Amino acid sequence: CIRDRLGTIQAAMLGLLGLLLGFSFSGAMSRFNNRQDALWAEASAVKNAYERAELLPNGDQVRRSLREYAALRLELLTRHDRGPADDLTGRMLERFDAPRVAAFEGVRQAPQYATVVVPGLQAVGDEFARRNAFERRHLPAEMVIVLIVSSCLAMGTIGYGVGLSERRTAGMSVCLAALVTATLFVTIDFDRPGRGFITLDSAALEDLVRDLNRPDAPARR
Repeated sequence: CIRDRLGTIQAAMLGLLGLLLGFSFSGAMSRFNNRQDALWAEASAVKNAYERAELLPNGDQVRRSLREYAALRLELLTRHDRGPADDLTGRMLERFDAPRVAAFEGVRQAPQYATVVVPGLQAVGDEFARRNAFERRHLPAEMVIVLIVSSCLAMGTIGYGVGLSERRTAGMSVCLAALVTATLFVTIDFDRPGRGFITLDSAALEDLVRDLNRPDAPARR
């Protein structure tokens, strides 16, 4: 009977769709958490480097560049337009080169602090690269297409089965379609935070910028 065969096909398609959505959602959530952790680690690295720069004779110069770097990083996090974001990334790279050059000049004058100051700045560079790597990791476009097509086919098969049975189950069908749509939307939103409703928590960078710009910030000369 076609209805019996259709029931088997519906179960298989919904099972496959569930697996695809489950693995995709898990991967997107994992990448989102990695981006959030990288953001907090980067803020911590900048603050440590800022505090260690006090040891250098030209520490003010290093710290000023780090303050500008942190401000640009926060602006980049809240900027969603690709053009301005790319421009901000380039300016961040310039701001990061400035404290490194200044730190090396200071280390030449006070080499005893090299093992303290240089690793701190290297940690900022490492976290910068790590954060950029996480931001470039997304669900492949081909996989997104597969998810959308699979969802449409599964929902179409459900609708076809409802038509064959000649009994309307609009409530359950709408709930299932809404659940699949919401899961697919949240998965894509998690995978590209900042372009939809889900965004990274900027509290770490906001606290960092506020601390570095306080009038009574420690070691401000």
